[in-house]
Amino acid sequence: MLHTSTAGKSSNSKSSREDRISDLPDDVLHHVLGFLRADQAVRTCLLARRWRHLWKSMRCLRINDMGSWRKSTDVFRNKFISCLLLLRDPGSTLDEVEIEYNYSEEYHHSNNGGPPWVGIWIQHALSSRAQVLTVKLTERAYFYLCLYGPLISQYLRRLEISDVRLKSSFLDFSSCSELVDLNIKDCTLDARRILSQSLKHLSISGCAFPPNGSRIRISVPNLVSLQLIKIAGCCGNDGHNDGCILFEGLSHAKNLELIQTYPQMFIFRRDLTWCPIFSNLKTLLMNQWCVQPDFSGLVCMLEHSPVLENLTLQLCKQGIRKCASEVEENPGLLEKPPTISGYLKIIKVKCEGIDDRVCKVLKFLSTFGIEIAIQRTNG
Repeated sequence: MLHTSTAGKSSNSKSSREDRISDLPDDVLHHVLGFLRADQAVRTCLLARRWRHLWKSMRCLRINDMGSWRKSTDVFRNKFISCLLLLRDPGSTLDEVEIEYNYSEEYHHSNNGGPPWVGIWIQHALSSRAQVLTVKLTERAYFYLCLYGPLISQYLRRLEISDVRLKSSFLDFSSCSELVDLNIKDCTLDARRILSQSLKHLSISGCAFPPNGSRIRISVPNLVSLQLIKIAGCCGNDGHNDGCILFEGLSHAKNLELIQTYPQMFIFRRDLTWCPIFSNLKTLLMNQWCVQPDFSGLVCMLEHSPVLENLTLQLCKQGIRKCASEVEENPGLLEKPPTISGYLKIIKVKCEGIDDRVCKVLKFLSTFGIEIAIQRTNG
């Protein structure tokens, strides 16, 4: 007959009750809390005495209306977050702040600038030395992001703004000396300019300018990469007929990806008339705009890039017949450009398949006497 030790039972029972998670260092527990929504993180104070005040110094704050907040009122959420911010440890910093939710109907048709507390939360994040800030609201056509003056921070490095309407004062980042990454998505830009001395990466996608508004000016002298994707309302009809709109500001870049998604966005082709010299450009990627309706875009960029080392053409199936017929009618376009960078040793062509237009492009590139690498893509 088997006999079990009472001491063994006691040891196993004690092991089952042991809270090993609470024994982890504060930094590890703060990291775990960073994956939770703000309301979930605060509820951890009920787990044990060890967790009672951990939420007050967590380094990542996520404010959104998912889960239990989905059916709550704006007033409740405002009071909760305001209390959370007031009760936080004033000496703790916030590495990342995410603000994302759908406000209620009372603000949809008002002219008061939308939820006023959003600006307060943002200012608190900046005062807590947040390095990453994400702001996403909905119904962007109905309100302006309510902020008083430009953002001011010596710590903010990455900013993501989505689904809001932005005024000029918000887009002046002159007082954000460490900001290097800015992502603006699905916004209405009611502004004349974007200013930043430190910005290195700028992405503007799915955004629109107010009807009949003046063109926005982007002043970012230290920019390394720029993405302009699905921009609406920027057709260039403001009398700017004697110089570059975009290329002049990119003329000192070392790496460029010039991808145009809408045929009516003719800024690339228009700028070729006053194309500057890209004296530092070593890596260049272009899509089908540079070979439509002929190869003039490709030729111009090659002639103005004297130290180019890597060239990639990314082609899709759009406009195949039209492009092929136009090239066929202009055999002179298949001649090698007079000047091409002596550093260019290989050209990469990415395409879905070898069709008529790709054949025309390859025939033209073969006149360069440079190696061509073809890569098949899936659309």
